Amino acid sequence: MATTSADVMALEAEAVAAPAEAVALPPMPARLAFAPESFFLGRTEGAGVVRDPFGRIIRRCRIATEGAFSAGQGALRFDETFTYDDGEIDVWRWVMQAGREGRYVAAEAKAGVGITGEMRGGDYVLAFRRPVGRAAGPLSPHFRSCFTLLAPDLALKRADVSFFGLPLGYLSAVHRRVGN
Repeated sequence: MATTSADVMALEAEAVAAPAEAVALPPMPARLAFAPESFFLGRTEGAGVVRDPFGRIIRRCRIATEGAFSAGQGALRFDETFTYDDGEIDVWRWVMQAGREGRYVAAEAKAGVGITGEMRGGDYVLAFRRPVGRAAGPLSPHFRSCFTLLAPDLALKRADVSFFGLPLGYLSAVHRRVGN
């Protein structure tokens, strides 16, 4: 079942409207840790919202990924496609390899090579620069993304975007594994 931006908005509304003690949730597994090399194998679908530095919604998007393990490279390759409500489509093409001690090495078509990620607690965190519009090279914004596994098939992502340390905005999104 595809998660839409309407689903995300409905969940946000329920969380605000319902007192914490009134929400009956299933028990959480003892230990959830996000493992990108397995989570992004196959297909995920999700939705997100882009907010400005003050928390106002700028636009919404649908997100789909399609990933496969490349035995020749010993790495995960996946495309992450963002389809925004204003019609823009942005495709991020990733190659990622697990390293030692919870560290990862990644590359993205526009961001380049040498991106490092790491496990922090059960979260997967990575930081990099990626061109956006005319902002390229040393003027590229800085991205810091954090993935948190909520259930074996559901992850929460927050990507903070900044420019020379000043926040530009952030993306909050969910990814759900489908058809795997």
